[in-house]
Amino acid sequence: MSAPAPRGAAKRGRASLIGGLATGAAVWALWIAVAARLGWGGAGAVVSGLAAAAAVAFWVRIADL
Repeated sequence: MSAPAPRGAAKRGRASLIGGLATGAAVWALWIAVAARLGWGGAGAVVSGLAAAAAVAFWVRIADL
């Protein structure tokens, strides 16, 4: 059994980590699908999609505290 979190400290749960990763993966997949539909391709679409997915995943992870 783990010790309780100190008073005033946020405890990060596994659910926010999994939710952030799943949301990031979904954002990246949708980004690639929209880029392909619009005719954009190459490394630029992939890298910008990864950056957007990472930002959204980070936001979900932090906001879910």
